[in-house]
Amino acid sequence: MDTVTALIQILLVAVVLGALALLLRWAFGNDRRAVPDYTGEDFGLLTEVAVVPTPEAARVLAERLRAAGIKTTIATRGDLHRLLVFPADAANAKLLLR
Repeated sequence: MDTVTALIQILLVAVVLGALALLLRWAFGNDRRAVPDYTGEDFGLLTEVAVVPTPEAARVLAERLRAAGIKTTIATRGDLHRLLVFPADAANAKLLLR
């Protein structure tokens, strides 16, 4: 009788662990997010509107955009300074920077 009880307990533990493994795989196993970009060329939600060679020029242009009410970010990589804005503001930012 004790052997049967022990086998039932082991089987019950195995079934519970299997069900837990299936539940976790269902909840977390199908990660379909895009692979992160480690090259530094992907700025997520932001769009590049200008590229300038000096940090002073980037600051001047960023202040011009901010004065017009457009939120902007400066991203620096190497010798290039990129002005980034949200896609909804990209057309207005490009017009303002002409």
